[in-house]
Amino acid sequence: MSGPGGRLPLHSSGVGKVLLAHADPELTEQVIAQGLPACTERTVTDPARLLEQLDECRQTGVAVVRQEKTLGADSVATRVLNDEGKVVAALSVGVGAGSVDLRTVRLALIASGLAVSRRLGWRPSAGAAQAQSYRSG
Repeated sequence: MSGPGGRLPLHSSGVGKVLLAHADPELTEQVIAQGLPACTERTVTDPARLLEQLDECRQTGVAVVRQEKTLGADSVATRVLNDEGKVVAALSVGVGAGSVDLRTVRLALIASGLAVSRRLGWRPSAGAAQAQSYRSG
């Protein structure tokens, strides 16, 4: 977990995974090349597994992290879109591991992300600009 304005690794935090999933493939390559250090024994350190998670995040707009950054803490993050459908930010909720059903948190967070996106001018007709998959680049 991090406080307001704190920094978290892109590969082990929900917000990081959402932003990385929608970033230029060169950034993903750079993050992987620098290594994926384990913050806990649950941190994804295998590049292939991280790429799978990023692909899933691009499809769903959501990343779920279970004790990857901090033992005892789970998080769910979702994308925030601008008027062009580009990801410009991410929202997350952190909870104690196993304290709530993350599916419930996920639904509420998606609704919040869409509300913020609408305030930024996004409309459903704009869709979400598809970030290029690292694998397809």
